[in-house]
Amino acid sequence: MSGGAIIMLQVDLHGMKTADAIACFTSAYDSVLGSGARPGACLKVIHGYGSGGAGGDTRRAVRSLLHANPACADYTPGEDIDGNPGYTIVYPRRRLPTGAERLYPGIVEYCSAPRTKLDVVRRFVRRSAESDIERAVRELERGGRLRSFMKNGRKHYVDPRAL
Repeated sequence: MSGGAIIMLQVDLHGMKTADAIACFTSAYDSVLGSGARPGACLKVIHGYGSGGAGGDTRRAVRSLLHANPACADYTPGEDIDGNPGYTIVYPRRRLPTGAERLYPGIVEYCSAPRTKLDVVRRFVRRSAESDIERAVRELERGGRLRSFMKNGRKHYVDPRAL
């Protein structure tokens, strides 16, 4: 059988908190890659367009993740296909970074001034799971990209380049 049939899977993220939606999206994305699907297989990500119509958090988070990792996937916003901003077609090529890995640049930048773990969690919890944030802080500290110190009985983290 020769042919150009495109395999399209679908994931619906409606009604999920952004962190949960991103976890669900990356799981579906990994399923497309791990399924041995033919090159050209794609994932239709239904995220909605946001309750105010100006673009919801989930839509922005999905597209931001894809935009930040151009070597991993190509994508086409629904509005470029049929005018509908409520979905995105994703063409996976390789694994996306884990939740903790995605947070590395943002956490290091945020810690250009000393921050407690609670500060870091509060800053990133809307888009990421708390466990991913804590894992990222630990890994960044172990890797030397964050330095910790005690101040007023609390552990603080800072980018060593900022010292």
